[in-house]
Amino acid sequence: MKKIAALIGSVVLTAAFITAPATFAASVGNTVITETNKQAVSEHQLVMYSDSVIKLVNKERRSRGLVELKMFPRLSKCAVIRVNETTTYWSHQRRNGKAGLDVFDEQGLKWSNIAENIAKGSPDPQSVMNGWMNSTDHRNSILNPNYRYIGVGCANYEGTFYWTQLFMSSLSEYSYAYLPEKHGELNDDGVIDAVDAAMVLQEYAAMSSGKSGRLDQYKHARADMNSDEIVDAVDASIILGIYADNSSR
Repeated sequence: MKKIAALIGSVVLTAAFITAPATFAASVGNTVITETNKQAVSEHQLVMYSDSVIKLVNKERRSRGLVELKMFPRLSKCAVIRVNETTTYWSHQRRNGKAGLDVFDEQGLKWSNIAENIAKGSPDPQSVMNGWMNSTDHRNSILNPNYRYIGVGCANYEGTFYWTQLFMSSLSEYSYAYLPEKHGELNDDGVIDAVDAAMVLQEYAAMSSGKSGRLDQYKHARADMNSDEIVDAVDASIILGIYADNSSR
C-alpha cells in the first residue's frame, strides 16, 4: 500500500427507448457526499460500478449464447452525458425537448440500431440489473442479439444513484473496443494495479511534452478511465483508486 500512496501523491487529483443531438446538463463532481450514509462516492467507484453493470450484461448474454458487448470511450462518454442529464431531468428526452438518443449523433457515432435504458434509486450494479432484467422492454435491449457495443454511466446526485445503459450496433467496426475486464488493464497481466497507472502517467508525460504516445489505439482506449477521450493524470488516479479498493478486499 505504500507504493500506492506514493503514486497517488504523484498524481494530480483533480425505461427502454429505441429510435434513432444539447448540452451537458448537470455535471456531478468527482466526489459527492450521500445524504443516506455520509460516505464519499469517488469517481473510481462510479467507474467500477459502470464496468460492473457491463460485466453483468455480458453474463446474461453469455448464458443465452449471445455475443458479449464491448465498450469504447466515445460511447461511454455518451452514457456519462446522459446519466448526468437524468439527475436533473428524469426522462428519455432532454430538457430541450430532443430525444436522449440524439447524443449518439451529437458525438459523431455511426450506428445502425441504438437503445437506452435508464434507472434511478438502485444502490449497486446487481440491484439495477435485477430491475432491468425484470422489465420486458429493458431486458429486450440487454438481450438484443443485434447489439455489439455498450456504454454505461453511473452518477450519484443528492444521495441517489442514477444509471444509464446505451446500446449500439453499427456497420462501422470500432476495432479498439474492448471488454470491461480490460478497462484500465494495460500491460495484459490480468490485474489493474500501479503498473497500469504508471503506464498512463508515462503516456500523459509524453503527450504533454509533444512526443509521440507509447500506447496504441486499443490501449489508449482502455486507459481512458473517465471517458473524456483524453489520457491524463486523472485516469491514473482512477486506476490507483480501483487498485486500492481491490487490494483491500
